[in-house]
Amino acid sequence: MHLIVDLAVPGIDFTSRRTTSVAAIDRVANVDGGSELEFLLRHKQVTQQQPLSFDLTLPGEERVAVAGDWHGSFSWVQKAIPALHRMAPEVRTILQLGDFGIWRERAGKGFSNAVDYWCRVTGIDRVLVTPGNHEDWDLLDAAFETQPGEAVQLSKTVWVLPRGYRFELAGRSFMSFGGAASLDFAHRVVGKSWWPAELPTEDDVGRAVAGGSTEVLLTHETVNGGAAETEQILSSNPFGWSMEALAYAAESRAHVTGVWDAVSPAVLAHGHFHVKGEIERPDGRRVYSLGADNDLGNLALLSLDDLSWTWIEFS
Repeated sequence: MHLIVDLAVPGIDFTSRRTTSVAAIDRVANVDGGSELEFLLRHKQVTQQQPLSFDLTLPGEERVAVAGDWHGSFSWVQKAIPALHRMAPEVRTILQLGDFGIWRERAGKGFSNAVDYWCRVTGIDRVLVTPGNHEDWDLLDAAFETQPGEAVQLSKTVWVLPRGYRFELAGRSFMSFGGAASLDFAHRVVGKSWWPAELPTEDDVGRAVAGGSTEVLLTHETVNGGAAETEQILSSNPFGWSMEALAYAAESRAHVTGVWDAVSPAVLAHGHFHVKGEIERPDGRRVYSLGADNDLGNLALLSLDDLSWTWIEFS
């Protein structure tokens, strides 16, 4: 079981969980977007035996967008977000699957502010990020540890979700479980371009699965037995990664697969492999692999009514 939390903010009626939203809290807190990693969600404290779940439903929201890796690409979001708006003008939430572009040197003034601009002009209220491996995990962990279990606001519209974060949209249950293995870690610099905290731990897995099942699982890493396109990359090793790198990646996938098996979602969506793909398993569970910026399959729509999936393609 997990506990749905009602928020109490003076002057705002949060008695209905169906109208509680990150955007509403943002307005109450009078955030101007200039403070990096500012925590705005203040919730009741509960024990680990009762994992929190936050109702982030926006009134009338029937579909959300799902996006693969963006890698801090200004040129991509100025094309992708308007394209999303043209094809699904009612969408107000983007669920972004990591390698967003969270780097210390852009604190509050770079990519996230560009995303804010394009969201504002297209009427999108928020981007909820499940972090990838190519993020500054020292920065993220410092924020997450300040108030465990809560979302972190990067800018006016961009929020980052800690591992195991549970939430609801229109009655559908979601969980975010970020991180993945950087196969090229040997060519990166610790604390500058690679952060070992990118890799989920067994403790992360334990906390994530404690709340039981969920309907939608958002990850950056893939799972064992995912889409054929990702399985082909794993089996053929086209980039010639070392045995050490492959073992490191296998450890990451094992942790994410453990979460996937334990919470048994109807839908799992991930990024990381930069390839569009999908599979429906014999048990009915579906896995979607999203492409990266400038790739096919970077955007899709998820119906909150029946969890149906629609790819968005544009030129």
